[in-house]
Amino acid sequence: MSDDDHAVTPAQARSLARHLVGEDPTPAEVERFALAVAEGAAPLEQVRDLRLWRVATTSPTLAGLIDAGLALSEPHSPVRHRACLMLAVLEASPSHVARFEARAIGPAGWLWLVMRGGLAVARSACGLALVRSWGVLWR
Repeated sequence: MSDDDHAVTPAQARSLARHLVGEDPTPAEVERFALAVAEGAAPLEQVRDLRLWRVATTSPTLAGLIDAGLALSEPHSPVRHRACLMLAVLEASPSHVARFEARAIGPAGWLWLVMRGGLAVARSACGLALVRSWGVLWR
């Protein structure tokens, strides 16, 4: 694998940020994420990890599926490690403070929370199937 396989592109950072907080990262956040990956991310040593990283960073939906699947099957995966680094960059940024602040919710908010929980379970199941089948069906 070349050094280009480990470099972070703005499109990859954007895909992860949209998955995690539903917003684009600022250019400064993209730079901080790229620096964090270069300095401390677990390396993508396995071909499977590199392929999962490439697919996960093509769209926020795929990032969500792969992140959810890896959370259940391989929580210490290098792909997940990169997602956690992006989350840390976004959480530390003033640009996305509203996404991380606690807020009161009413009865409709609880219903929304239950629906989102059900969606999370479904996404985790689909992601787990995708990640587990990766070495068998997807090459």
